Amino acid sequence: MMDFIKTLIILIAYFGVAPWLGSKLAESRRSQRWVFSLMMVMPCFHPGKLTLMVDSWAFYRGHTKGFEANWLEVLGIGIIIASHKTKAKGAKWKLFTPGALLYITWALMSLISVFAAPDKTFALMAGFKFSKVVIVYMAAAHFLRDEEDLLWSLRAVAGSLVFYALLCLKMRYLEGMFQIKGWFEHQNPMAMWCYMGGIPLLAVALHGQTKPKDFLIFMAGFGGSAFCILLSVSRAGLGALAAGSVFVLLMAWLRGPNSRVVMVTVGGAIGAFVVSAFAMNSFHARLNEVAATAETSEFDLRDILNMQSRAMLHDSPIGIGWNNFGIMNSRPRGDKYSQILEDWDESRGFTIIDENYHENPLTESLYWLMAAETGYPGIVFFALFALTTLWFAVRAMWFHRLSTFGAFAGGALIMLGICYLHGSVERILTQTKNVSFWLLMTGLLSGIQMMPKPDIKALKKALAKAKS
Repeated sequence: MMDFIKTLIILIAYFGVAPWLGSKLAESRRSQRWVFSLMMVMPCFHPGKLTLMVDSWAFYRGHTKGFEANWLEVLGIGIIIASHKTKAKGAKWKLFTPGALLYITWALMSLISVFAAPDKTFALMAGFKFSKVVIVYMAAAHFLRDEEDLLWSLRAVAGSLVFYALLCLKMRYLEGMFQIKGWFEHQNPMAMWCYMGGIPLLAVALHGQTKPKDFLIFMAGFGGSAFCILLSVSRAGLGALAAGSVFVLLMAWLRGPNSRVVMVTVGGAIGAFVVSAFAMNSFHARLNEVAATAETSEFDLRDILNMQSRAMLHDSPIGIGWNNFGIMNSRPRGDKYSQILEDWDESRGFTIIDENYHENPLTESLYWLMAAETGYPGIVFFALFALTTLWFAVRAMWFHRLSTFGAFAGGALIMLGICYLHGSVERILTQTKNVSFWLLMTGLLSGIQMMPKPDIKALKKALAKAKS
């Protein structure tokens, strides 16, 4: 009965509330901006406030535990409908924005693995989750029409990061927590969300055309992202933010330094020195831990789990089933692949007890996990989509190099490059929050692709005239 009620709520939301919202949003551009700003903030909500699950399997450890409805998608449908209703008379309007069909193709190619899946329901759950979230991507692209739309979106991101800094501060000093994760499932996804928002904010803040008020807002958001990552004690997150910040500053110096760039560079150098003074012990401890592991064993757990993935891909080129890795690498249904982990444990002197291998850990690599579950079709088309988003960023950065769009695209390019590298060691972009925010940011890049190329010469003359 509970699943019936949930299903009814989901159907009403997607097919009733969303179209009604779209018709209302069409009446006011300001309302569209408020709703899309809410979408930019929602990925940091508590998971229970963002999704509703039907046929939930609380024990499972995969991409999703049920057929998941995402309220971001409901708002996204409203934005898309409003965009269609308010298009200029006679103008062409396409539902599928640049890159959307490629993303859908990736989801369909990944679903081929359902034929090899030991639990086909779990594979369909993943297909349901990841295919329809393209709505968020298309909504971002359809929403973006001018620079003010982009600034509204980034102000929302900055505000959410400042709020999260206060939330993390409360969790650390009032609730006594150590590795802060905010309202995320784990501290690493929170750190990833922070640098995905913080790096583009820094890039736009340093742009010469950004107003002083927005500069302060965006720098506050960037500072909030850094503070949250520090409190998360995520070394990967801190490294990602530090590397991204350095690249953004280099890009700003190459573009032509201004007082903001100099001030932020000096402030960043001082901040990095202070942080390193406090965090260096933690980094040394981690390096010593890695060195000790290397001395006692040729491999670590990540290597062994990747070996499981390679064996699965070798046995089934179409994958062992989307969202089925947790079944196939564990006993009793995945005896062959569990044996790889058991042999490694036995070589280290552990006693092998079958019951201890019924819930083996999942590989940490996003790409090995994807290759094992969805095979060559899934990993190839994901790589094509990822490369396409990078191309969108490069293209937008060049053609809009004198505007805020270009600054955002430059920051997004750096952020996405780091994000995709991060995927080799963390199975990021599997949690609903992270994949939703990733598609919002890449969707904005898709929206820039639909804009006409600006007249660079005319813009240069206008800027020179304004300075004089």
